Amino acid sequence: MSAPADLEFLPRLLAAWGFPPGTTITRAEQGTNNQTFMLRQADLRFVLQVSQSLSAAQVDAEHQILRWLRQAGLPFQVPEPVAALSGDTVIETAAGPATVCRWIPGVRPDLTGQTALERFGRAAGLLGEAMLGVPPEDGLGHWRDNPLTHPAVPHIGALCRQLRAAGISEERVARLDAVARRVEQEWFAGGGALPTQVIHGDLAAPNVLVDEDTGEVSGVLDFEFAGVGFLVQDVTAALFYSGALETRDWQLRTAAFLRGYASVRPLDAAEADALPRLLLARAVGSALSRGGRWLNGKAELGEVADRIRKLEDTTRWLDANGGKLRSLATAGGHG
Repeated sequence: MSAPADLEFLPRLLAAWGFPPGTTITRAEQGTNNQTFMLRQADLRFVLQVSQSLSAAQVDAEHQILRWLRQAGLPFQVPEPVAALSGDTVIETAAGPATVCRWIPGVRPDLTGQTALERFGRAAGLLGEAMLGVPPEDGLGHWRDNPLTHPAVPHIGALCRQLRAAGISEERVARLDAVARRVEQEWFAGGGALPTQVIHGDLAAPNVLVDEDTGEVSGVLDFEFAGVGFLVQDVTAALFYSGALETRDWQLRTAAFLRGYASVRPLDAAEADALPRLLLARAVGSALSRGGRWLNGKAELGEVADRIRKLEDTTRWLDANGGKLRSLATAGGHG
């Protein structure tokens, strides 16, 4: 049995799940919040994940959501936790709670084409419909809270001072502070009429798999941020991270995603109107999240600077195109 030397507990975990000697272990790409390993036993493949952001109880809650979704008749797969010999699907380790799930075949989507974006949009709509049945108390968090609230960032002003002291330019930090305060003000002014339920919380392209041959969505991953939020927030995250808004033909690409989503459930008027401000809130939240990881020694300063630049780009883009985006969303991508 071969195991990475920096995680000596891996052989013990494999034994706990009953994997025999000879099971191969390959480190996958390390995510922001977990360590992931591919396991292979003969022709069977599994994924072992060690969370570095959730407690064992939170992982259990995530598994409850996955159980709901596996019974929802979705045309794509979600992770299926495998019980260890003890019957538990979560085992605590010094590095964090560990789980094993069955491998879902597929590759990361190439979202440069309109067909792929339309399929992604439809998958987002189907997932939202399926998650409507998840009880709110099963959610891991609350996406309706102030987006400036982050456990590692007690106050935006304190983070800005530390960023300036670390060498981020005064002008850039001032823009972060100004946009964050604008988002906070807009957040408390709206949102009351938006449909609310348990949402995925991080519906980004890296958390989606597609069939390598057909391009159809084959899986949706990483429900560790699933919690009660505005349903349109998953649309926001999908668009924000898809790259659809970052090209000259953004209207065609965004329309394709929205058509796919609307084929399941069109956005209502309040959701379409809220989309630009929720995109800005997402950009601020992304910058603050990375800033919090930097404060905790888990991210480089350059990563924070990149998120602030993304926030600046998003702000300028929305100032120029927010109205067109609302119109597209209102028309379900048919405008």
